[in-house]
Amino acid sequence: MFEVVHSFDVDAMYVLNHWLPASTDVFWLAVTNTITWIPLYVVMVERLFRRSAMDVFVKRLALVVLGILLWDQGAEFFKHWIARPRPCQTMKDIRVLVHCSTYGFFSAHAANAFGLTFLFRKWLHQSWFPVLLIIAFFQSYSRIHLGVHYPTDLLVGALWGFLISFVLHKIEKTWS
Repeated sequence: MFEVVHSFDVDAMYVLNHWLPASTDVFWLAVTNTITWIPLYVVMVERLFRRSAMDVFVKRLALVVLGILLWDQGAEFFKHWIARPRPCQTMKDIRVLVHCSTYGFFSAHAANAFGLTFLFRKWLHQSWFPVLLIIAFFQSYSRIHLGVHYPTDLLVGALWGFLISFVLHKIEKTWS
């Protein structure tokens, strides 16, 4: 089973890593950089503040902080537990544009991006969801383009982000 998944990952990695030309590298480096998204996150928190009573805002902000800790540290835990090498360590002939650290399963970028998307989905106007979803897909794909994650690293990261967001929304419901 794992051989089939790994074979799929390797084949998909070769295709997706070379899908777009090198002239787009700077764009994908910006997409993967957290600093790029700080203005968006500030606007999201500002909108959350304007749409919520102060006590609700503080609780939701606490859930965001807890979510970031769980998405990020959950990914770190699984990376060291599973110890799956990154494609930049094992594959030749792929484009690698950033430092290649130890393990890659699963992607904290995908977990954080999809986690925030699904956490804020119920808190912001519905028009935000498609935009945040597209950004989450772009942030996730950037990790393939940069050569540091296999597709399943991103899929599992996205699922982890969704799962933690689901649990955080359940916690929020208990506060009502």
